[in-house]
Amino acid sequence: MPESRTLRLQQAMASFVLDADEAALEEDPGRAARRHGLSGDDQRAFREQGEALRTYRELVRMSLVEPLEEMFPVLRALLESTELWDGCVQAFLDARTVRSGHYRDIAPAFLGWLAASGWGQERWPFLLELAHAELLEVLVARYPDADPPTGLHATPKPNDVIVLDPATQLVSYGHAVHRTTAAKPIPEATPTHLIAFRDAEGEARLMELTSATAALLVQARTRSLAEAAAALGIPELEPVLALPGTSTAMVPSRAFSPLRIPNQIPRPPCASASSCRPCCWWLHSWPRAESSAWTTTTP
Repeated sequence: MPESRTLRLQQAMASFVLDADEAALEEDPGRAARRHGLSGDDQRAFREQGEALRTYRELVRMSLVEPLEEMFPVLRALLESTELWDGCVQAFLDARTVRSGHYRDIAPAFLGWLAASGWGQERWPFLLELAHAELLEVLVARYPDADPPTGLHATPKPNDVIVLDPATQLVSYGHAVHRTTAAKPIPEATPTHLIAFRDAEGEARLMELTSATAALLVQARTRSLAEAAAALGIPELEPVLALPGTSTAMVPSRAFSPLRIPNQIPRPPCASASSCRPCCWWLHSWPRAESSAWTTTTP
């Protein structure tokens, strides 16, 4: 079935906006219409409206690039230092992966494209992790507020289980990407476990965890703290639960959450208090909450 004229017009407009060869489009604004098999009248209309179309192209590209510049400042600094930022952005636009009409979905689409394409990761193995960590902070900061469950107390007990605040995320990386800056964008290659959360003022934070603490926080979301500690070979809970953790115990790598590439605001497995056993509310984000990191409840 032949493509409709409307579809071909949409494809021509997308080409006019997203294609890299701006000089060719300025020389012949009808080029995009011709490439997509539009009629002579349509090609002529593109040429007659060339100036307006070029303005439209500039505005749309600005809307697509702006969230990338804002949400990936360290990644941008790294690539600009090698004059590859513009090439990276154009490769993303060429892939036509942005399907949503919402501004908020552009940066996650870019991250998904990095994961799928592997762009730049042969040269910089940490590139995807760096982008993921930068976006993670933004998503955690913007996550909708929620109220904590009732019946909590301040000291975790062996029979408690852990529930993360819905905004909170646990991640593991192969590089210390949270220590990078625009001035020093290349991270150390070292196993790194982080918890991303909102503090009492609502600010997004990244806290480094020991391997034992990270593993315990993952395991104790579906079993009691005592059971999780026994499974991980952790003899004492108190040193591991001190934040930042001080235990140097090593645990199997399978205990850690894998790197997940979000296509929307992340949602932890236990986002609803009603679906949980008695639990620990971890690093809560409500401004009215007390400063204590731990609030728990037991049967």
